[in-house]
Amino acid sequence: MVAVQDESLQILIVEDDDDTAEVVSTLLKKAGYTTQSVDDGESALQQIATMSPDLVLLDLNLPDISGLEILKHVRSKSFLPMIVISGRTQERDKVDALEAGADDYLAKPFSSEELVARVGALLRRVEWTPQPATKLVVRELELDMPRRQATLRNQKLHLTPVEYGLLITLIRNAGQVVTHDELLHAVWGEEYHGDYAVLRVNISRLRHKIEENPRTPTYIVTVPGQGYRIPTEW
Repeated sequence: MVAVQDESLQILIVEDDDDTAEVVSTLLKKAGYTTQSVDDGESALQQIATMSPDLVLLDLNLPDISGLEILKHVRSKSFLPMIVISGRTQERDKVDALEAGADDYLAKPFSSEELVARVGALLRRVEWTPQPATKLVVRELELDMPRRQATLRNQKLHLTPVEYGLLITLIRNAGQVVTHDELLHAVWGEEYHGDYAVLRVNISRLRHKIEENPRTPTYIVTVPGQGYRIPTEW
């Protein structure tokens, strides 16, 4: 059974195939979300600016503007959660979308359960829940938990919800190896198994924000064949 969500959460569906858009909209409405659909990129950008949706489901094959261009444009201005839904199933297509700014990638055809689970998992990353006054510090990297802010050398880091989720999971386990699957489950949800492309791309984006040289990281260190680790000393 699908849990009913808060109907105040609005999802924008950007899909030029009317049948697909209708099916996706119906599934999300049954799950308790409010939806709106548009069928081209220009309308999508207008709705994102005026509607301020909580999440966007975006097809890559649009008649006017490339879905990748929309991802880059939106991500340059905001941390709006975005999931690509696409018939492109090649690994390169997924990586390109993630590198352009997508938080997740769902290849067609997909099940109704998987769609609703992915949407719910990403929205949970965005939810803000007051926590005890706690700060986590590793060397010059600091997380202010109640304010959901990360700073490096006293400079604020501008992180997406997914990047923040990765960082907090790694810092909470500083000095220990966090496996690939542990990170996937902690940040994206239990339904993620072996979807390492989405993890690799987001780790890469996070490294570019916190490492002096992302090619030789000192904060997020790869442990070959296992996962990642934040050393407590360097």
